[in-house]
Amino acid sequence: MIKKVNSPVSAVSGLHRRAFLAGIGAMGAVAPLAASMVPSNTVSASHAQNTGKPESTLIKGGFLYAGDASNTVIPESWVLIKGRKIIAVGDASTAPPPAEKVINAKGKMVLPGFVNPHWHEAFVEGPDSFKPDDSDLVPTAFSQGANIEELGKYFIELTSVEDQILPEEALIIARYSLWTQLRGGTTLIGDTGSLNSGHIMAQAALDLGMRINTGRWASDIIIPNDNNDFIRALSWQDQAADWETLAGQWHNHSSGLVRIMPSVLVSFTSSDEQLKALKAFSDKYDVHYSAHLGAVSNEASANKRVFGRSAIERFYDQGLLTNKMLSVHTNRVTDEEFKMLVDGDVNICYSPANYGLLGERSISETRMMPKFLKAGLAVSSSTDGGVSFTGGMPEAMRAMHLMVNESMGDNTACPPTTALATGTRYGAMGLGWSDSLGSIEPGKEADLVMINIDEWRYRLVSHPLSVFLVAGSGNDVETVMVAGRVVMHEGKSTMVDEQKLYTDYARVIDTARERVFGKQTAPIR
Repeated sequence: MIKKVNSPVSAVSGLHRRAFLAGIGAMGAVAPLAASMVPSNTVSASHAQNTGKPESTLIKGGFLYAGDASNTVIPESWVLIKGRKIIAVGDASTAPPPAEKVINAKGKMVLPGFVNPHWHEAFVEGPDSFKPDDSDLVPTAFSQGANIEELGKYFIELTSVEDQILPEEALIIARYSLWTQLRGGTTLIGDTGSLNSGHIMAQAALDLGMRINTGRWASDIIIPNDNNDFIRALSWQDQAADWETLAGQWHNHSSGLVRIMPSVLVSFTSSDEQLKALKAFSDKYDVHYSAHLGAVSNEASANKRVFGRSAIERFYDQGLLTNKMLSVHTNRVTDEEFKMLVDGDVNICYSPANYGLLGERSISETRMMPKFLKAGLAVSSSTDGGVSFTGGMPEAMRAMHLMVNESMGDNTACPPTTALATGTRYGAMGLGWSDSLGSIEPGKEADLVMINIDEWRYRLVSHPLSVFLVAGSGNDVETVMVAGRVVMHEGKSTMVDEQKLYTDYARVIDTARERVFGKQTAPIR
């Protein structure tokens, strides 16, 4: 049932994500939206496919966790890379082959490049203005089952934020925010809906030398708390057209680093027409897609009240429960819905390090993560998004490892190697890259990270991954390689001037933030 309105819900003057999540949901007026930004599809020579003779690189002496299905661990390893590809992997019992370039990994742990499948670029909102003594802390709109109407209004507002940021600002913000993930070892990121243009996000990723599934989140309705009709707030046709524009520019991109991934943000802000459009787009381009689904306790009842079906049932009806779907935060599931997800081989994703920040219990309350794993689904960990850096994939994998074990009362529920799989191989499956990424194996592309383990935390231990997950962080990542190219060396980017990244961000953020959200009280430091 539809209740039509003449225009989208307006944003609050001074609307700020953290303020909203702290319970502020009133709505007011905003200035007219700026024209849509689509940058030129520029790719430097360093990002293009290498058509000359590929260089061979040997990484030798490292403690390797391959992250493959066989759970291969080699305490003294070598990895031969030619161009973008891994050619061979061996151990100390066999002599490493010759190579044009040798990287000494003695005293290093070698892991697959981390995959963050669920992320929202929201740095235009930062920094937050919370009091450092927590005196202003109140429950968020996500806690206590979620306020469906207020969250719907908020998500509708954020859908159009990208149109209010100037192109120069957008690229500067995107570069800095993506760098915070690359710094912690993320080589592939899934943009499941951002406050930035998908075109800008793709270009920023190329500038940093990392991979991205770029997209545009879509939301077109609001479900009120007190009636059985939904409000049509935005045009699903316009948002589907935006997906087409992205596809025209970035589908099968020549860099091999960019793919497209459309997203509907959450079930209670998408009409059936929008879900049909999502399925049609995925079928047309053979791409993966994402949605937050079965994430909060009030979601199913709101959908049933308006559509006569639960959130998961609606996606099932539209043929969306497939192995091309990344289903985020999925934890409110009936037995029948569980079977739908398993039969469809749906990819599941959680953000365990973020739930405590928002007052959610997506891991501990229903304890679905180990059930999905046992049923054979790929379950990945991710960071979610924030107004500033709130952790990278090492922190997300740590939370998955410790929280799942604690919630199940079983230290074998999510051991360190399983936690690593949630941040590498399973994430690559969720984003559609499992044929080429997610593990260190011959034939796959050379995305990997190296971490220094020749220091006091790792002495007297035989399982350095376990120590890293408990006592390490993204700041411990020293080397990051993407497609055979070192893009981070000794903790510093080889592609960009990191200090300039930050000073540029500090230069534009206050103006951009005030234009979009109104006057803020916490200037950038």
